[in-house]
Amino acid sequence: MKRLLFSLLALTISTSAAEPEVIPIQVRENLRIVYQVTDDVAHDGVNKGLFYARKLINTYEKQGIATDQVHLHLVYHGTGIAAVVNDAARKRLGTDAANPNGEILAELIKRGVQVELCENTMQQKGVKPTELMPGVKLVVGAFPRLIDLQLQGFAYIKFE
Repeated sequence: MKRLLFSLLALTISTSAAEPEVIPIQVRENLRIVYQVTDDVAHDGVNKGLFYARKLINTYEKQGIATDQVHLHLVYHGTGIAAVVNDAARKRLGTDAANPNGEILAELIKRGVQVELCENTMQQKGVKPTELMPGVKLVVGAFPRLIDLQLQGFAYIKFE
């Protein structure tokens, strides 16, 4: 009896020590994702939305999913505007630091990510189109854009 209990205990311990199963990505084509970024919160020195956009693209690539199958939009509004404007505009918005996002923005845009800014936010904050970082596009409004993309089947993720 003791021998049976020890065998069962050993089996339980060895089973629980095994590596957990990793669930693979099942949808591998036409991935549609939209991030709503409402604040200029930093993560590892860059805007959190941009950081996680790069991480997502890299994860898909590591899984053998081509970049052209990932349709990722980042819709900025509110105080998130500071992440996608030049240094002069950031200063007027009350952020003294230079924009640390230039390199990651350029990289993501080159990889096909759409970085978009709410035109209403831009006007409310007194930012001119010439003050946007290169490659940033304008949308008529963040909420209409988010609704439009979700109705087109985009998965929605919010960053604050």
